[in-house]
Amino acid sequence: MDIPENINLDQPILITGGTGFVGSHLLEYLKRLGYKNIHLTSYGPASQWFLDRLPKENIHPLDLTDQKATKRLLSQVRPSQIYHLASIAATAGSFKRLQKLLDNNIKLQLSLLTAIKELELDPKVLIVGSADEYGVSLSDELPINENHPFRPVNPYAVSKITQDMLAHVWFRAYGLKIVRVRPFAHIGERQSDVFSVSSFAKQIALIEKGKQESLKVGDLGAWRDFSDVKDVVRAYYLLMNQGEVGEVYNVGSGKKVQMKQVLDRLVSLARVPVKVETDKKRLRPADIDVMLADISKIKKLGWQPEIELETSLKRVLNYWRETL
Repeated sequence: MDIPENINLDQPILITGGTGFVGSHLLEYLKRLGYKNIHLTSYGPASQWFLDRLPKENIHPLDLTDQKATKRLLSQVRPSQIYHLASIAATAGSFKRLQKLLDNNIKLQLSLLTAIKELELDPKVLIVGSADEYGVSLSDELPINENHPFRPVNPYAVSKITQDMLAHVWFRAYGLKIVRVRPFAHIGERQSDVFSVSSFAKQIALIEKGKQESLKVGDLGAWRDFSDVKDVVRAYYLLMNQGEVGEVYNVGSGKKVQMKQVLDRLVSLARVPVKVETDKKRLRPADIDVMLADISKIKKLGWQPEIELETSLKRVLNYWRETL
């Protein structure tokens, strides 16, 4: 993507939760575009991967639920753009981590928004929600557009709805320059194996190395809309620079694929025979049958997905082969 006119490549940019999966790809993308003053927040110690790519002083250990510490950081960095990625992302495990997840995701949102207001900063802020906010859809509601009602099926989705709506309130009440985004499922290298595609790929790599006998799976009947994380960060960048303040945008592929089909594609790439077994522990208390994004709104800004699912799956599998 070309750099928009009048963009200052030296402007301070803050990525909250920047040492996570999506943050790593966003950092790569911004550096490739030539941005020189990028800052990340990190809840725990940053890995060597990040230390090899940014000065240590640009990686800020921070508990974003600590409002005073968050305010100090924003006062120090004074970012002109904030990509707000930080939250506990745990769809499947959110029932087990209910209290911590709700406390964390809601408090950190309030902490960031309050700090921006109190410091009278004027950054453009991209608030990253989730397609999980939409929850259950009726057949005649597909594909899902941004006006779809919220019907969450897990606590994680409730926390993301709260983050989303708090951002909307701060835009309405205080005029913060906020753009909201609801990404559908996205995959790529460096994603945690708590997510299905990464888990499938990691298990295949272990089976190939003789370290695991069979591939354990949960429900394979659900249909999902998968995008490559590299396409997703391109969308985030576009929305940061061209998205309309106060608006919300879906990011997805606009295509649905059944989880069994995803598994079958990965298994077909394996170098050895793979035995698949259902593990009841991996089944969710509640799930969504079909998720399919209507991406017409963001496409009007000039974005569309470019990376095919097969390419993404090969890259994820090769990542685990090289990592294990």
